[in-house]
Amino acid sequence: MEHLAYISGKIEIKNHECFVGNQKVDCPQSGKEGRTSAGTYKLDLLPPNQSLEIRNDLIYELILLAVIIFFALISIFKIKIFGKTLGEYVKPIWYFILICLLAVAWQYLYGLKMADNYLALRISQWVWELAILASAWKLSRIPSFSYANMFFLGILYSLIIHGTKVTIRYFFYQSTFWYIIDRFLYGSLIVMAIAFVLGSVFVYLNKEKSHKQG
Repeated sequence: MEHLAYISGKIEIKNHECFVGNQKVDCPQSGKEGRTSAGTYKLDLLPPNQSLEIRNDLIYELILLAVIIFFALISIFKIKIFGKTLGEYVKPIWYFILICLLAVAWQYLYGLKMADNYLALRISQWVWELAILASAWKLSRIPSFSYANMFFLGILYSLIIHGTKVTIRYFFYQSTFWYIIDRFLYGSLIVMAIAFVLGSVFVYLNKEKSHKQG
């Protein structure tokens, strides 16, 4: 007779496989819309929230479309944010943005598929962190860039890097709203610490240098 075993306990995900203790089990599945099982992943900032452990492709697609339209409009009509157009933010650092996107693509295309991937994924994270730092430094050397501009730089990189990441997680890894909100906020804190906080330090040092020379 076929032996059937019921496995109880918290499900942990390791390398895209699910385990309860040392026992491998089937991972919970979810459809395009509906509720998924909580407790199958680790939240870094937010507490568990069963009401948002859901998926709804239409809502997510509308949010994503709204973000794309917003950036398209401010780019087409050259709307200034803190005195700068989107082009003035992007043109001096476009190659750093490209490096960040390539690092994210590598993480999902290759890094997550590696057997022992912790160090490789950590290095890829350092790559986009250094690219953000270099961007903040380069923009801070433009005299007209201010602390407010560094704040928007942080928002811009958060949407580029972690907006891309949570979109991949939502559509290809069946993540819930609550999980991607947690990941976006956590990743954005890292970005803001580099772009806004350290960027503001660069702005201050350049202003002090200019003041002394003047």
